[in-house]
Amino acid sequence: MNTRKTEPILLDNQTDLVITSSVFTTVLDILREEEKISKDAFLVLKLSNDGSIRDLNRKYLGRNTLTDVISFQADMHGIPLLGDIIIDINVADGQKENRTLEEELQVLFLHGLLHLLGYDHLGVEQSKEMKIKEKKYYSKLKEKHITRGR
Repeated sequence: MNTRKTEPILLDNQTDLVITSSVFTTVLDILREEEKISKDAFLVLKLSNDGSIRDLNRKYLGRNTLTDVISFQADMHGIPLLGDIIIDINVADGQKENRTLEEELQVLFLHGLLHLLGYDHLGVEQSKEMKIKEKKYYSKLKEKHITRGR
């Protein structure tokens, strides 16, 4: 029996940006508690900056545009894999406004994670619910940053 613990976030950083998965684990921990995510659940996070997210957006969602984040739910019986989240750091950097790049990446990770949990923004009611969740969890994230002395 394999008793090796799987990291909650398998980070595939294909950029020059120096960042650790702990930046995203904070977000996952908030949602793990609030959304009752299994302690065994894990996901794959890919950071890219080569525009490949456009190809994924076109191939799987029929949108031939560059996007900031895209996510794919996993459906693997017996494996607690939530799915994959892909974030384009160039798009993130270009839209971060008054946030740091790290904060923007956390916001995008939060958005992608909510998609993995089944939330969406295709309809008006779904969009409202997802925005409420994003605001709630972003507030909790900011509280954690303040208490950590950031």
